[in-house]
Amino acid sequence: MLAWPHQQTDWADRLEAVEITYTNIAREIAHRERLLIVCRDIDHLVRIRERLRAEGVNRGNARYAVAAFNDTWIRDYGPLTVRCGNRPKLLDFRFNAWGGKYPASLDDAVTRALHGQGVFGDTALESIPLVLEGGSIDVDGAGTLLTTRRCLSAPT
Repeated sequence: MLAWPHQQTDWADRLEAVEITYTNIAREIAHRERLLIVCRDIDHLVRIRERLRAEGVNRGNARYAVAAFNDTWIRDYGPLTVRCGNRPKLLDFRFNAWGGKYPASLDDAVTRALHGQGVFGDTALESIPLVLEGGSIDVDGAGTLLTTRRCLSAPT
C-alpha cells in the first residue's frame, strides 16, 4: 500500500523527483505482488494511473483508492493485519502524528475510509483505542511484538 505524494504533503517542493521514485517503487511492487495506491482525490487518481500506465507499471496488479491524507508514510497510520483463527482482521489504531507534532486527522481516518469503500473486501475491521505509529513496532508473525518503551509508553 502506497499513499501517493501530492502538493499538500511534505514533498511539495520536490514533487516531480519524488514521483519518479514512487513510480519506481510501484513498478517493483506491482511486478511481484498486488499494490494498492491511495490517492488524495479522483483527479489525483486519474493522473497517477496515467503516469503509471505510461511508465509500463503492471496494471493487473495495481489498484487505486481515494482517501484524503496528510502524510505519505502510510505504514505509520494504515491498518495492521492480524490473524484470528484462519481469517485476517484489520486493526485500526489511533494515529496522532508523534504526539501532535504534525496534522494527522486525515491520516487517522484513512483505514476507516478505505474499509468503508470495500477496498479490503470482507476483511473485518476492529477499531482499537491504542495510539500507535505502525512503523514503531516489529512483529514476527508468531506472536512476538518488538518496540521500545520510549515509542509506546509516552503520554498521548
